[in-house]
Amino acid sequence: MALRELCERAHGRLHVLLGPDSVAAWIEDVRSPAERAVAQGLDGHRLLQCYVGQLLATVMPDLQAHVEGITGRRIVSSNSHADMKTGHMLCFFVLGEPLTDVAAVAVQETGLRS
Repeated sequence: MALRELCERAHGRLHVLLGPDSVAAWIEDVRSPAERAVAQGLDGHRLLQCYVGQLLATVMPDLQAHVEGITGRRIVSSNSHADMKTGHMLCFFVLGEPLTDVAAVAVQETGLRS
């Protein structure tokens, strides 16, 4: 639910599939009206696809951090793809070992709360 709320606020309708060791997120219609117009032409489609590829590479570390925080498990592998023709985006995360609760460990060791 937390991942859904995060993405729907920023983009569009989100579908999340949870497996025992994976998370897949499919976001519908991530394009703005201007991006939809640019994607109509071949050159615009190519330019937009390149831009979105670079954008995904930039935002994936933050998205991975959110997924790790939500699931409590480390991401060991991830991939994303945006289809500018349909306006859909797919992100896939493979989950690894549980994360250690750094804040809880710090409280136990120091007695101080943040």
